[in-house]
Amino acid sequence: MTINRTHTDTYSDRFRIRESFAVALAGLLTLPAVTIAQPSAAALPALVAHRFAGGDARQAAAVPGVDGRVAMRPDGKVFATVSDAAVRQWSTATGRRVGSPITGLTGKVHAIEFSEDGKLLAVADDGGVALWNAATGQRSGSPLISHAGPVRSVAFDSGGRLLATAGDDGTARLWDLADRRLLHTLTGQAGAVRSVVFSQDGKRLATAATDSTVRLWQADSGRPIGNALIVSPGPVYATSFSPDSKLLAASGGGNAVRFWNSATGEPAGEPIAAGPGPVYALTFSRGTRLLATSSGGDNTVRLWDTATRRPVAAPLAGHTGPVRAMRFGPDGKLLTTGSDDGTVRLWDTVTGRAHGAPLVGHQGPVWALRISRNGTCLVTAGADAKVRLWRLPRRKTVSSRHAPKAARSRLIQCGAA
Repeated sequence: MTINRTHTDTYSDRFRIRESFAVALAGLLTLPAVTIAQPSAAALPALVAHRFAGGDARQAAAVPGVDGRVAMRPDGKVFATVSDAAVRQWSTATGRRVGSPITGLTGKVHAIEFSEDGKLLAVADDGGVALWNAATGQRSGSPLISHAGPVRSVAFDSGGRLLATAGDDGTARLWDLADRRLLHTLTGQAGAVRSVVFSQDGKRLATAATDSTVRLWQADSGRPIGNALIVSPGPVYATSFSPDSKLLAASGGGNAVRFWNSATGEPAGEPIAAGPGPVYALTFSRGTRLLATSSGGDNTVRLWDTATRRPVAAPLAGHTGPVRAMRFGPDGKLLTTGSDDGTVRLWDTVTGRAHGAPLVGHQGPVWALRISRNGTCLVTAGADAKVRLWRLPRRKTVSSRHAPKAARSRLIQCGAA
């Protein structure tokens, strides 16, 4: 799925699952609830609705049992959730379930991912990875089992040929999708591998591990590119390939963002100091030369020119808690940020100013956010065990998925911005 190549700060999201980071989303105003038709209790017992002032934003539905994993099909029409040891698909237009639940999973599900063409859904759990026909809900071939432990991350390449998996056994694996054959086992990191991501051109991939390193690999041969890249003391919070696939950027517990030539693994210029405190999130823009970074020390976001490595505006200030997730819109003119303060903000990257009021809606922190590749859909997941979809052009919430309090929404995958 595209997001695992251009949302390539996935490690910041997935590592936050362990570290209990949170970002909060938001809506425009606090509004009264409106009763809507209730489906069967078994299907959607917690269905609620909210209509916002002026009719320009709605929140239409809530699905219980979301267990922190959400994947959106690249066309933005369907998303999948995990609950009650099953994966269910839902229509973003109606909020209703699509097809039959996917069952027969092995242990806890740690990641789900749609393929680029939307035909396959990869489900990673304690027992390995299973591929499912997204249209029929039937398993596609035998499960991919080789990791000696839970699989934490999965990624499809852009060409639809390869699947990469990462696990607690300290390895990543590359699989041939045509015949479900293990091609390469990637070793060389001392800690559990928590994230794997392909470059946009599909030629390389990066793995981030709990030993504070990132490694680059050739996707065709599985050979390492250079040595292990030391990001900073402590955890790696964010990794991202540039849109042209030439650079890999990464950040961690320090305030520096470091860059490497993705073809050689050599440092690419000097690091940038992205403000006081840890850099919890970073993301490149497709439509411009911008890189956005968050500063955990002053709760701001900074915009950088990737060619000059210089800031292009004053820090984006307004959040009162650290920014844990952010995404550009497809043309780079809109940036969305989610913070521990319980809000999501929209920013005009041309003027460096906030775009409207903060969005509010989650009753607690939000773990992550994504924008669909056409820029019309913002998806958020929160510690309040809700997943919400917002229509961006008209600032409209189209759906909310609700889970029991015991669940914790931690990971979002959506069509890439």
